Amino acid sequence: MSAWIRGTFLGLLCALLASCASVTLPPEAERPPPLVTRVAGDSGLVDLRGQFRATLCALLADRRGRGCESLLTRMGAEPAGAGVTSDSATLAARFRLAIVPGFLAECLAPANRPFAVATEALRADGFDVTYLRAAGRGRVEHNALQLAAELAALPEDPRPLVIIAYSKGLPDMLAALADRPTLQQSVAAVVSLAGAANGSLLAERYESIYRVLLSRLPLGDCDAGDGSEIHDLRRDVRHRWWQANGRRITVPIYSLVAVPEPERVSTLLRPAHARLSELDPFNDGQLLWTDAVAVPGALLGYINADHWGIAMRLSSTLPGAGLLIEDDVPRVELLLAALAVIDARIGPSPAR
Repeated sequence: MSAWIRGTFLGLLCALLASCASVTLPPEAERPPPLVTRVAGDSGLVDLRGQFRATLCALLADRRGRGCESLLTRMGAEPAGAGVTSDSATLAARFRLAIVPGFLAECLAPANRPFAVATEALRADGFDVTYLRAAGRGRVEHNALQLAAELAALPEDPRPLVIIAYSKGLPDMLAALADRPTLQQSVAAVVSLAGAANGSLLAERYESIYRVLLSRLPLGDCDAGDGSEIHDLRRDVRHRWWQANGRRITVPIYSLVAVPEPERVSTLLRPAHARLSELDPFNDGQLLWTDAVAVPGALLGYINADHWGIAMRLSSTLPGAGLLIEDDVPRVELLLAALAVIDARIGPSPAR
């Protein structure tokens, strides 16, 4: 399918999800402290924003020659934290990486998929990176089986996995791990990037529209859906999943949340961002900020990027998208900083 048709589909999806409106965030001094959505029985959130900020800023200064204040959105008072120093070679020797894409990712050309460019850069840095496949229109249960099989088929390796899960890839991956303790034994951590931990309000409001108009619309090489994939992203569905399965997840989850300033919201996502802002201005165009934090778990930080920009470089890979997409985000450095913080919290391995 041509890039023009893919772009048209994305534009149609955005148009269906909301009407355009301008959004103004309150000044920093008036913003609330970090908030999370909790369900019965869940508790505990470790705030690592100070440590992550110091680590990322040092890394960006070394690699890009500039600071990072514009990259990280401040929400309330951040706890103090010292940065962690850990070079790429050390991290590559310590961990393997697995990337889990999100909703519709399989439908895009490989160059447009989440972390496609970052994956190649990390491999060039010496990392063992596996890009896991998940059906772009697959139900959570279907994708969980697929992901579990892929993880089980990986070659034996003494290095544990750090799983990078984007958007719907997070519930897909957590479902794969929940009933499989043996798989969890090989996973050191899950990093959620704009992960749909608690679902999306848009899925609740527009499920019926998606089922009728978009679920079977041809898009790339991915199979048609029946709308169940959107149903799985409803907040009530995800909350019930956490209540039934949350305690089965023993792997620590580290959340990076997309919270863009208005000028960092891509044109194609502004209608959906505006619609969500009627409830809460702190959203990434697909998820409310509170719905993108896994609890219990650890909060790494809030990134000044929208739901697409935090993971994909569409402006340079989709023809004509440069003026419609805001995605100048140092994804490699984000992942390296997250790995460094995780490495410090885990502590030395026996082999080190």
